[in-house]
Amino acid sequence: MKQLLLDLNKTDPPTLENFIPGNNTELLHALKSLIAGRQQDRFLYLWGQAGSGRSHLLQAVTDVFLQRHQQATYIDCALTDKFSFSATMACVAVDNVERLDAPEQIKLFNLYNRIYENNRGIFLASGTAPPAQLDLRPDLTTRLGWGLVYQVHELADENKIEVMKGHAKRCGFELSQEICDYLLKHAQRDLPSLIKLINALDRLSLARQRPVTLPLLRELLQSASSRAQS
Repeated sequence: MKQLLLDLNKTDPPTLENFIPGNNTELLHALKSLIAGRQQDRFLYLWGQAGSGRSHLLQAVTDVFLQRHQQATYIDCALTDKFSFSATMACVAVDNVERLDAPEQIKLFNLYNRIYENNRGIFLASGTAPPAQLDLRPDLTTRLGWGLVYQVHELADENKIEVMKGHAKRCGFELSQEICDYLLKHAQRDLPSLIKLINALDRLSLARQRPVTLPLLRELLQSASSRAQS
């Protein structure tokens, strides 16, 4: 069980291909066009609640440029209060901008202007609210709203259930509606966390030679909770 719980921290790298669009089809198309050089506007701001997929998309776009051996950086302001970047990068992605302190807000404002003036590279940013509703410098929120602004919509529960059942089927087992409902009620509701739990449940089922049932899921969640508290 210990190894299974450790595996809960492992996730597949975020890509545009493994992002489930739901009601975000237009946004996904815009990002693919941006990467392909077909999008005239090089500045995009994404907003939405935690778990909606904002970070997934910013990391996925950044990785595309890194795979091309171009300079690109992804910065999560929730994890660091100090960062550096260059206006000559092919892609700069700044996540959770509402967490920026005053000096870093000035740095981001200046970076935006330099990227704009250089007429090269793309700039992506994300936050929990539209630019005008962010508690940031007015000149910075104005800049963030200059480009395209998209809300990232969280998948509806029925879409999450469809994805979970489809993933389980590809793994070789059936996931009952009862288990899906329980996961949505008692586990983290973002899709990556749900998929990690399903993968761990599959491994536990194989290790114990037991079918995937609700009691087995409860055992997994209880062990994960006990480990987190220890």
